[in-house]
Amino acid sequence: MKRWGSQLAKLRRTGRLAVRLFGTAAGLGLAFYLIGLGLRPDVPTQPRVHAPEAVAEADRLRDVHFDPDGLPAVQVAVDYEAGTTGAWYPKGESSILGALVREGKLPSVAERVGPEPLVMEGVDGIGKYGGTWHRVATAPGDVFIIGYRLSGAMLVRWSPLGYPIRPHLAKGWSASDDKRVWTVHLRRGVRWSDGHPFTADDILYWWEHEAKYLESAPPTWMTVRGKTGEIVKVDTYTVKFVFPEPNGVLLESLATNRTRTPYAPRHYLEQYHPELGKADLIEAAMAARGVTTPRALYKTLRDYRNPEHPRMWPWVYRTYRPNPPEGFVRNPYFWAVDAEGNQLPYVDRILFEVKNTKLIPLAAASGDITMQARHITFDNYTLLMENRARHDYQVYHWFPAVRSSWTLFPNMNRRVLESEPATRWKAQLLADKRFRQALSIAIHRQEIIEALYGGQLEPAQIDPGRGSEFHNEALMHSYTEHDPQRAGALLDELGLTERDFEGMRTFPDGTRMTWYIDFTAFTGEGPAQFIVDDWAEGGVRALHRERARPLYSTQKNALLHDFSVWAGESEFNPLVEPRSFVPTYSESHHAPAYGTWFQKGGLYGNPLALQGGIEPPVGGVIRRTMELLDQATAAPTRDAQIELFGKITDIAAEQVWSISIASPPPQLVVVRNGFRNVPRVAIAGNTYSTPANAGIETYYFDEPTDSPGAIDQIKQEMTTVTPLPEAVDVQTLEVAEGGRLGGVIRWLIGGIGGLVIILAAVRHPYIGRRLLIMVPTLAIISAVTFFIIQIPPGDYIETRILELRQTGDEAAVDEVRQLGEQFHLDESLPRQYVRWLGLRWFVTFDAGDRGLLQGHMGRSMETQREVNDIIGDRVLLTVLVSLGTILFTWIVALPVGIYSAVRQYTIGDYALSFIGFIGMCVPNFLLAILLMYWSGRYLGINVTGLFSPAYAAAPEWTFGKVMDLLQHIWVPVIVIGVGGTAGMIRVMRGNLLDELRKPYVITAMAKGVRPFRLLIKYPVRIALNPFISGIGAIFPQLVSGGAIVAIVLGLPMVGPVLLQGLMTEDVYLAASMLMVLSLLGVLGTLVSDLLLLWLDPRIRMEGGAR
Repeated sequence: MKRWGSQLAKLRRTGRLAVRLFGTAAGLGLAFYLIGLGLRPDVPTQPRVHAPEAVAEADRLRDVHFDPDGLPAVQVAVDYEAGTTGAWYPKGESSILGALVREGKLPSVAERVGPEPLVMEGVDGIGKYGGTWHRVATAPGDVFIIGYRLSGAMLVRWSPLGYPIRPHLAKGWSASDDKRVWTVHLRRGVRWSDGHPFTADDILYWWEHEAKYLESAPPTWMTVRGKTGEIVKVDTYTVKFVFPEPNGVLLESLATNRTRTPYAPRHYLEQYHPELGKADLIEAAMAARGVTTPRALYKTLRDYRNPEHPRMWPWVYRTYRPNPPEGFVRNPYFWAVDAEGNQLPYVDRILFEVKNTKLIPLAAASGDITMQARHITFDNYTLLMENRARHDYQVYHWFPAVRSSWTLFPNMNRRVLESEPATRWKAQLLADKRFRQALSIAIHRQEIIEALYGGQLEPAQIDPGRGSEFHNEALMHSYTEHDPQRAGALLDELGLTERDFEGMRTFPDGTRMTWYIDFTAFTGEGPAQFIVDDWAEGGVRALHRERARPLYSTQKNALLHDFSVWAGESEFNPLVEPRSFVPTYSESHHAPAYGTWFQKGGLYGNPLALQGGIEPPVGGVIRRTMELLDQATAAPTRDAQIELFGKITDIAAEQVWSISIASPPPQLVVVRNGFRNVPRVAIAGNTYSTPANAGIETYYFDEPTDSPGAIDQIKQEMTTVTPLPEAVDVQTLEVAEGGRLGGVIRWLIGGIGGLVIILAAVRHPYIGRRLLIMVPTLAIISAVTFFIIQIPPGDYIETRILELRQTGDEAAVDEVRQLGEQFHLDESLPRQYVRWLGLRWFVTFDAGDRGLLQGHMGRSMETQREVNDIIGDRVLLTVLVSLGTILFTWIVALPVGIYSAVRQYTIGDYALSFIGFIGMCVPNFLLAILLMYWSGRYLGINVTGLFSPAYAAAPEWTFGKVMDLLQHIWVPVIVIGVGGTAGMIRVMRGNLLDELRKPYVITAMAKGVRPFRLLIKYPVRIALNPFISGIGAIFPQLVSGGAIVAIVLGLPMVGPVLLQGLMTEDVYLAASMLMVLSLLGVLGTLVSDLLLLWLDPRIRMEGGAR
C-alpha cells in the first residue's frame, strides 16, 4: 500500500507540474495575443479602398512632367539706375536686425546690402520675417549641404525647373560670338558675412592661390579640349573667363553645384595660406589644431564648420557646437531683397537634428520637419501621404533630375592586389561587357518594382529620360528584360562553368568566387537582397554590406570595391553632369580612375594624368566616349551637342556601364502647412543644388513660433562668433582652450589616486587593496584594447593613404605625409601605445605628447577632430540616462524581487516572473520601436530625440520644456532598464529565497521577531550582496547596450559614436571609446565595493579576507 501511495503521490506531483506547464504556456500565448492585439497596426483583411477623388489626386501629383516653354524664375529683373527711388531698394529688415542697427552693432540695411542687390520673389509673394526651419541629417557630416544645397551662392543660378539660368551673385554677363571669352559683372556693394567687401580680388585669389596652387588639377569646367582657360580681372567688379577653345557650357558649369564657389575670402584665408600667409600665425594654428603641414591647416580652415570663415550664404554658422543640433542664423550682410526692398532671407535660422536614415521618414510623418526633400524616399510614400492631415504637412512631388534612385556600378578599374589573387579575376570580369550584360538580365526587375515601388515604375537603365532632349529609348531599356537562360550562356562563354560544393560558379581556375555590393545609408539597402537572390539562381555568389559613408568613399577612390551602389546624378541634362555615361572625374562610379585621367587632361597628353588616373585603351569605347564628350561641350549649337551626345548614349546602351532597376519616381518633398513660397513643382537634383534653385531665400512662415529665448540667441549669434576650441587669436596667437571632458577624466584619475592613499591608510584596507588592483587592471585592459584592435588588417588611415597614393599629386603626397606624422605611423606599435597612453608626457611635458592619462583621447582618423570634442556633450546625456536607468532598475527590481520571494508560487509571483522573462527576452531596441509606435498611435506624441522641434529651438528652460524633456527621456530609461531589471529581479528573488530557508530566519520567527522587521534587517540586507556586486557590469552595459536604442530614438549619446568608430574602422576613436567603457566598468566595481563595505559588516570587520 505504501508503494501504491508513493506512486500516487508522484502521479499527483506530475499532474500538478503538467497543469502548471500547460497553464504557463496558455498564459504566455494569451499574453502574446493580447499584446499583439493592442500593438499591431490597423491592417484590414481587404486592401484599403481609397475614394476615386483621392486616387485621382495621387495620380495627378505623381505626374511631374512640365512644359519646357515659359519656365518660371524667382529672380526679378530690375533697373538699377533707379537707385533709391526703386521699389526694390533695400529698406526693410528683420526686427532682430533692426534692433542691432539701433544698438549701433550693425550698419543700416542699405549699407549692408549695397545698391545692386539681387531681387527675388517667391510663388506666394512677399513674406514675413522669423522662425526656425527644422531639418534632419543622417550624420553630423551630412550637414555640409549648407554650403551648396542650402545656399546656392553661385555667380549664376538655376531656376526652379532648371532653365533659365539667371544672374545671382553676378549682376550679369556677356559672351563673345565664338564663346571663347565670357565677361562677368559683379554686384556693387556686396559684402561677406563679416562685412568685408566682395570684389573681383576674391575670385582671382581663388583662381591663382587655391585652384592652381592647392588643387591637383584645374577644375574641369575651366578646361576645354585639354586646354585650361584663364580668369582675368578687368576692374574691381568685372572679371573675364578666357578660353583657348569655344566653351558653350560655361553658364551651366558656373550654375552647377559641382563647381562649388569660384571665389574665396582673401582677407581671411590669405593670412593662413601656405605660401602667402603669416609664418608665426600658421605655426601657432598648426600646433593648436594638431596638424603638421600648412596645407592641412588651410584645409581645416575652409571647412563649413569653421565659424570664423566669412561666407556669402543666406544662413551662416556662427556658434561652434561639437554635436547636433547644428544651427545656422541669417547672414546680416546677405545681398538679396524682395520686390519691396525687404532684405532676405525671411527665415531667421536653420536647425539640423541628426537621426538614423531609416527614422527620417518617421520624423517627417510626425510633422517634425519644416521642409525637406533630402533623404525622403519614394518607398515611404504611403506613410507620408496618409499622415498629412494628422500631422499638418503636405507632400509635394518634384521632377527628378536624377534618373535612377538606386544604381549598381561595376568597378571597371578594380585594383589588383598581390595578396588577393581573386582580385585579378574580378578586374578581368568587371571590364568585360558580357559579364555586366549577364548580371543585368539576371535581375527580375518587374518583381522588384511590384514589391518595392507598388508597380508604379517601369524597368529601366540610367538614361536622360523622356522629356529630355538627350533621351535614348534604346539605352533606357537596354538589357533590362529578365532572361536567366541568356545570362547563364554569357557566363558560360566567359569560362565560368565550374561550380563549387554549394552550386555556385567559381573563377576559371576553380577558386571560390564572391562579389561584394557596397552601399551606404544614402541609398539604403534597396533591392540589394533581390539582386543577390537573382544572381544566386544563376550561380553567382554576392553579398551586400552597408558601409559608413566616409569609408565607402575612401575605398571607392582607392579602387577596392567590386560593386558600389549610388544614385544617378542629374542625367536629365547630361552635358552638365555626364559622369554616368562618360568617366569625367573620380565620382564616375563605374570607372573612377579613368575619370581622374580624363579630369587631369589625359586625353590631350598631360603626363600628370597618370598620377592617380588610368589611361583607357587607345581605340576603345571608353576613350571614344571621352572624345565625343569633348566635341559636344565645344559644339557651337544645341542640335550639334544633342547629336554628338546621342552617340555616347548609344555606346552606353551596349556596354552597360551601370545596372539600374527602374525609372525614377518623383522626388517627395515634405512641407509643413504654413511654410510658404515653396514651389509645388521644381526640378530636384544635386547638380541644381536643390532646393536652392527653388528660391529658399524667399521661404517664410505664416506664423513664426520661435520663443523669446530663441530670438535672443539668434540675435547674439548674428554679431558674436563662437570659434572652435582650438582656434587661435590672430592678434595674440593665444589658443581658446576647451577640454572639459579631458578635465573630467584627469579629475577621475586623480580622484582614484587620492582614494587609494586615503582609504589604504585608514581603517578600510579592503578598499585600498581594491583600488590598487585597479591600476594594473586598467593597464592590462589598455594594452589588450590597443593591440587587439590593431590585429585586423587595414584601418581608415591605411585605406585613406592608399586612396591618396592613387591620386598621386603634390597635394595628396602632402596629406599622406601629414597623416603619417599626425598618427605616428612610422613608429612601432609599442611606441604608438606608449604615446596613446600619454606616458611620454611625464618625460617631455610637451602638450603634443598628451594621452589618456592626461585626459586626452586622441584624434579621430576619419574627421581629424579631437575625440574629447566629439563625445564631450554626449557624456552628460549618457550619464543622466545611465543614472536614471540604474534608479529605475533598483526601484522596480528590489520590491518585486522581495515580493516574489516572500510570495513564492502565488499568482503574483507567476505574473511578475512572466513579465520579467518577457523583459529579458525582448531586445531593447525592439521595445523602443514598440513604444515609439504606441506613443504615436495612441498618445499622439513623438518620443524620439530629446525635445520636440519647438522646444529644441528654444534655449531657455521653461516648465513646458522640462515637461517635454520628461516626455522624451522616460523612453530610453525604461527601454534600457527593462532587460537589466528583469535579470535583477531574478537575482534578488533567488538570493532572498536562499536566505529565507536558513536556520537563523526560522529561529528568529520562532522567537516572535516580527516578519517585516526580520525580513528587512537580515535576509534582504544579505541578499543584496550579489545584487550590489553586479553594479560593476551595469555601467559599461548601459553605454554599449544602449547604442542601438540611442540610434533608434535619435539620442546624442556615447554609444552611437563607438558604433560609428567600429563601422569606419577608426582605430583611435574605437580604442579610446573602449577604454572609456573599461573605465566605467572599473568605476562601477569600485562603487559596488563601497556599497558592500557599507552594507555587509563582515567586510568591515574582517577586511574582506573571505
